[in-house]
Amino acid sequence: MPVVTVLLNNRTETLACEPGVTLKELLTAHGIYVDAPCGGTGKCGKCIVAAWGELSDPTEKELSLGKDRRLACLTRVTGDCTVRPGAGEAGMDVSLSGVGESFGELAGATGLGAAVDIGTTTVVCRLFDLGTGRELGAMGGVNLQRSFGADVISRIGACVENKDSLRAMTKSIRDQIAKMLFDLCREAGRNTEEILSLVIAGNTTMAHLFAGLDPSGMAALPFEPESLFGEGFTPCGDGLGLSPEAEVYIIPAASAFVGGDITAAALSQGMDKTQDTVLLIDIGTNGEIVLAHGGELFCCATAAGPAFEGADISCGMGGSEGAIRAVETDGKGALRLDVIGGGEAKGICGSGLVDAVGVMLGLGAVEYSGRMLFPDEAEGTLAEAYLDEDDNGDAVFRLSENIAVSAGDVRKLQLAKAAIAAGARTLLDRAGVSADKVTKLLIAGGFGNSIRVKNAAAMGLIPAELGDRALSVGNAAAEGACAALCSPAARERAEKLGRAMKYVDLSADPVFMEHYVEEMFFGEE
Repeated sequence: MPVVTVLLNNRTETLACEPGVTLKELLTAHGIYVDAPCGGTGKCGKCIVAAWGELSDPTEKELSLGKDRRLACLTRVTGDCTVRPGAGEAGMDVSLSGVGESFGELAGATGLGAAVDIGTTTVVCRLFDLGTGRELGAMGGVNLQRSFGADVISRIGACVENKDSLRAMTKSIRDQIAKMLFDLCREAGRNTEEILSLVIAGNTTMAHLFAGLDPSGMAALPFEPESLFGEGFTPCGDGLGLSPEAEVYIIPAASAFVGGDITAAALSQGMDKTQDTVLLIDIGTNGEIVLAHGGELFCCATAAGPAFEGADISCGMGGSEGAIRAVETDGKGALRLDVIGGGEAKGICGSGLVDAVGVMLGLGAVEYSGRMLFPDEAEGTLAEAYLDEDDNGDAVFRLSENIAVSAGDVRKLQLAKAAIAAGARTLLDRAGVSADKVTKLLIAGGFGNSIRVKNAAAMGLIPAELGDRALSVGNAAAEGACAALCSPAARERAEKLGRAMKYVDLSADPVFMEHYVEEMFFGEE
């Protein structure tokens, strides 16, 4: 049986496996993170590892990576070998807000409580003293289920294709949360067995995978989940290291595609109490939108794809060290890049891509239709210095010597932004209200916290007329989960919110399709 030596940052592991297993399958099975947003199909090229020894012959795609550089999903173990995985969860740029805040209306309990926001891309844990409501610590990192795919569709697909994937993903997220809680308790001088209450906020798929429920029913009509969670669902806390008496509460979802994370976000922003017209948009692979109007709540979900997460983009990456997260010009055409960690740029994340395309539109490198110019078409303009052609003869816009945005990347962002914008327009239509009547636009989530609103409005990602009414509210889902943990009244409101939101199905909605076509263009011509 082959022996694989795994070189990690602070330790070395020796793993035995059957011949023919891919490096991705082996590493993932042992809880070692592999960045594979395509789910291991060999398409994204992100799961690069250093590997040598008895391995399958490199593919043509791998030969261009350099000496000993392999794609973990394509490389099979044939005998003894050594592998050094790429960057894992360390360095992920995760918003952690609210440390030290206290909540009123406490549950009156003793011991500890934890609120967890399970995002498709990131996981955030926050630890509280239930007696005082004081936060003791917070921790975040990339969701290790990303090895099974970047978005909910790919993870559901993994469960459809192989039932063992559900068990593996459930173990992965529970192990990750258990480790986070252990680390938080250790830093606070406490013990995980003191945790008496755990509140989970996540989209419906992430909640299924945490609870060990099969999400396959959401893969095809009639898109029915096994549960919408809430008070009627009581999952056990196995594998989390909590007190034997601990209660685990999963915030209720409104539908298969509008999950408890959106219920929690709406709770944190008081959307169940307002009489104003307020729009909440959580921008991500699955864009979820809530509209409060006339005392009613409308919601929808639209598949934007992974472009906002930096996945499936030629030089894309998550929001970790080395990612370009912001791009601007000095007014004379010179570019300024903001790189996470301040070092050399290794790639570009979603917020940086939005900025970059905004700059490209401003310089005239990209037309209103989304077409990128070729260098000879931009002669004499400020864009000329950055336009180039790649090896395939396609137009690219170079941000640095090694990082470029391709015409294909612009197209993917165009499709993603059209889905979000059309979803918002459709909700407004269904509620019978125009965008100019919206008093406040709330942009939630880690991505929403990073984008420049002016660029988002200029390209039409959000309604242009709402640019001056937009407010980034950060990780609103985590804030709502904290409220539901510490306040019985907030938890009761979450239950009512989950039932009150009217879900608008966009899948066959002709109004949505009309808006989608309209929103394909960047801004106004």
